Amino acid sequence: MRRSWVLLCLVVLTACGIRPTDPIPGLEAPSGPVENTSPSLFWVSRGGGVLPVARPEGSLSGFDVVALLAQGPTGAEQARGLSTEVPFDAAPATVDRVANGLDVNLSTDVSLLSAAAVQQIVCTLLGVQPVGTVNLRGGGHSLEFQQCA
Repeated sequence: MRRSWVLLCLVVLTACGIRPTDPIPGLEAPSGPVENTSPSLFWVSRGGGVLPVARPEGSLSGFDVVALLAQGPTGAEQARGLSTEVPFDAAPATVDRVANGLDVNLSTDVSLLSAAAVQQIVCTLLGVQPVGTVNLRGGGHSLEFQQCA
């Protein structure tokens, strides 16, 4: 009896009635980096380190990130002792995906950025698009292969 039950199950499972077909054409699969829809912006604390502060849900582009960092923290964030070292003239910026991560072209000389400003930009961008390293360029200079420390 048991053998016939197993045999019946095998027959049913292998003869389900679905015939193979050719692939059905459709749209191309999405490509490109996945963006974090609940980003954090990194601000400079009183002690000089950078701290993430969550922002309301919504996608940010690289341009938005640099512009928001250059504008500085909100009044409530300032009351918590947070500030920015990203200069106002760093925006507008462009962000391009490359093999090793992101290329970021700022509107200011990157050799004049403080270590905290570099970390603010790098950590925020890698929070939005975790893709490896960040290459900062601007003013004829570059800071290659930056990581969030």
